[in-house]
Amino acid sequence: MPENNPAAPIELAVGFNPFGDDNAPQVQNKIEEAPILNNEPQSAPPPQEETKVEEPSSPPQAFDSNQFLKERFGFESVEQAEEEFKRFREPKEEFKFQDDMSKTLFDAIREGKTDDIYEILNQQKKLDKLISNELTPDLAVDIIKTNIQNKYKDLTSDEVDLLFYDQYFVPSKPEQAYDDSDEDYATKVKTWQSQVDYLDKKMMIEAKVIRPELTKLKSELKLPDIYGEAQQEAESREEVEKMQQARSIYEKTLDSDFQSFSGFTVSVKDEDVEIPISFNVAEEERLAMKNTLADFDSDSYFGERWFAEDGKPKVQQMMADKYLLENYNKILQKVANEAASQRMLAHLKKTGNININQPTPQGTPTPSANAERDRLAAWAFSS
Repeated sequence: MPENNPAAPIELAVGFNPFGDDNAPQVQNKIEEAPILNNEPQSAPPPQEETKVEEPSSPPQAFDSNQFLKERFGFESVEQAEEEFKRFREPKEEFKFQDDMSKTLFDAIREGKTDDIYEILNQQKKLDKLISNELTPDLAVDIIKTNIQNKYKDLTSDEVDLLFYDQYFVPSKPEQAYDDSDEDYATKVKTWQSQVDYLDKKMMIEAKVIRPELTKLKSELKLPDIYGEAQQEAESREEVEKMQQARSIYEKTLDSDFQSFSGFTVSVKDEDVEIPISFNVAEEERLAMKNTLADFDSDSYFGERWFAEDGKPKVQQMMADKYLLENYNKILQKVANEAASQRMLAHLKKTGNININQPTPQGTPTPSANAERDRLAAWAFSS
């Protein structure tokens, strides 16, 4: 920064008395400006930013929750919104149909079977009218025509009308001819009226007879089968028929074949000799067994035989029964052969005075049991 020079001395006018009171001419002070020692131009002062005057803002308004809920969600108040939210959170009860008919109608409409539903409901409504309304000649006509249509489903409405009028044709009321006297014309009208009354009574009687059939027809009307019930019923009916057929065959075979069971037979074979051994079952026992098998419940029988009351299986009993069923002949044959062999040994021991278990001297080889048995058999059958 350049240093500033001191200001120049002030020169006073001649005769100037600074302490005088006279009106002396005032002397202007001459002040010399300090010379600028630096030739660089002075920079202009930075422009001042304009001061923005802020307008006073209005104070913020309080939040109105009721107004917000009404504008946004349509609720009049917070309390109403809370009640609605509580109702939405409550568990909804499962929708239940009033009856099976209502459920079937709903499901059928959902499946797009509206035409079938309309046709069936229209028939039901028509049958209700024919069955429930007071019987009149006009209603009798509708009842008879409906019955004809039901019996002959391929007929058109014109063909049904033709069959009806073929049975209940009523001629038009006669007109009086130019040569008919009043008495003659009255007689014609009376005859015609008698014929009309007769046909009306006949139709009324026929309608009374037909009405129960229409009631049955209404009960047989069914909505579209959207659950496959017809197929299930057919399969169930077929299964029942098979079971009944199997039961019939079982009963007939049991009656005819139970006498063929006489007991058990096994043969003891000894070289070329074969000795049959039988166990016979008495007639009373066979009959009792047949009566038992007539209503035999295999599940209940083996359940009690193979399981204890606490549900624990009787393993030994199960294995014994199964092995016996699968090896019946082998077991009987083994038992018979062993019994015959042991009986033979006992007989030889007794008649030959032979002690099979007699101790042998020390050092003498002991023959095997089979060798000893063969030796005894050879001795017994030797000549």
